[in-house]
Amino acid sequence: MKSNFNYLMLLTLSIFLWSGCSEQREKVEDQSAIGTTDDEAKVKEVLMAYKAGVEALSTTGLNDLFIKDSEVFESGGVEGSFAHYQDHHLSPELKAFKSFSFSDYKVTVQIDLPYAFTTETYDYTIALASNERTIVQKGVATSILKKVDAEWKILKTHTSARAKKSEAEAGN
Repeated sequence: MKSNFNYLMLLTLSIFLWSGCSEQREKVEDQSAIGTTDDEAKVKEVLMAYKAGVEALSTTGLNDLFIKDSEVFESGGVEGSFAHYQDHHLSPELKAFKSFSFSDYKVTVQIDLPYAFTTETYDYTIALASNERTIVQKGVATSILKKVDAEWKILKTHTSARAKKSEAEAGN
């Protein structure tokens, strides 16, 4: 009888602890959801600010969107920090363009504080300043952002692109 009583007490205690842990787990999950929508919007603001700068053919303010020791990767190349990429790649490139525009832009954001993981897909069109040549590409970018002092900053970003298929090629 004593062993049945002990078994019953152990079972009751286990159920009690399990239900308490379950409630606590739900509270933690609920708390992690708090601010996620706001964080997602703030992350998208950072990405849109970068996109707007490129479309304006300007790097002004873009460095502020990145962590100082950020890493930039482009189409298989290691570009270094954003400051290095901006000075040695992006700024000279933007000066060679008459226009740069994004279209069919889509972004997904996954928040896992203090990080955010993003994937952007888009088409872009570049008109060169030196001639009438136009470049149309399909691109993708993946980025990791980190929340630092309540602000989202880009920690790592990788972009790649390929020639956009024509309507006839896309149908095959």
